[in-house]
Amino acid sequence: MNDDSQPDQRRGTGAPGIPPQLSELERALRQALDSVSREQVVKCVVSVLPTPVFIGAGSRLHAGKVRKVSVSMPEELAEAVRARTGAGGFSRYVTDAVQEQIRLDLLDDLSAELEAEFGPIPEEIREQTRRTWPNYSKE
Repeated sequence: MNDDSQPDQRRGTGAPGIPPQLSELERALRQALDSVSREQVVKCVVSVLPTPVFIGAGSRLHAGKVRKVSVSMPEELAEAVRARTGAGGFSRYVTDAVQEQIRLDLLDDLSAELEAEFGPIPEEIREQTRRTWPNYSKE
């Protein structure tokens, strides 16, 4: 029997050497993950990170100024973009795609920094994450 005042090793809380605040944080994160979609969690995390570390979900990399650039891409890809966007939407589509890639690159950078500082994420925690977010696809 376990009441809330006792550590529960099965839930990963109360582990030796982990401060109680982190156990509470883990419990809160688990509760949040159980109650909302992965996308909502990611948007929330992104929104609280400092701008220099990560570009927020609603932010843009430009502040009104734009520069025309020339980009080469396979003809079939350009045609597919044009088919989706129609006249006048090509630049926005490409801008959004590049911005999303930069977000992913910055997230990779942040992940590498955290791993360098705190070590790699143990495989058992990665597996636990996969089970918590069943729509996660391993690539």
